[in-house]
Amino acid sequence: MLRSISKICVLLTGILLIALPVFAHEGREVGDYELIFGWRNEPAVSNQINGPELFISLHGSAQADPQAALEALDIQLQAEISFGPESTILLLTPARPYYNDGALHLVADLIPTLPGDYSFRITGTIGDVAVDETFSSASGEFSSVEPASDIQFPRAGIVDLSALMEQIAALEARVAELEAAAGS
Repeated sequence: MLRSISKICVLLTGILLIALPVFAHEGREVGDYELIFGWRNEPAVSNQINGPELFISLHGSAQADPQAALEALDIQLQAEISFGPESTILLLTPARPYYNDGALHLVADLIPTLPGDYSFRITGTIGDVAVDETFSSASGEFSSVEPASDIQFPRAGIVDLSALMEQIAALEARVAELEAAAGS
């Protein structure tokens, strides 16, 4: 009897894991709104089209038509995306479809060119509510960018850009060493 119950539990767990999609996004409350943020495609892969996505819903709303309430808002949001010392700013625009399970869906297009952790500072307004929230893939709530070489096939001809950059840096250091030695 105990073995049967154990088998049923394992089977149900397996079914749930298969049936539930992975949704690696981070949630926050800002005023009366819930923000859900992450990459459009997860796991994020370098040199593949992707970008940030933001879902906005009314937090704990008892309104008869929360979608209409959200639609009536003037929403002006942008994402400052940072990787190491570099950053760029993209406007978040409505996705198609604009609504997803009663939430507004905003996106921006981006091709992350290097693997690693990216930070996103979302600023602007939702109606009269100021937004200034930072989300980072380093927190583990959504994926860091993985190297494309992890999923590329066939492997022949693949250039690992980060390894190439390391080799160039090592060669530059060696050239500087040799120049210094030749000058002394």
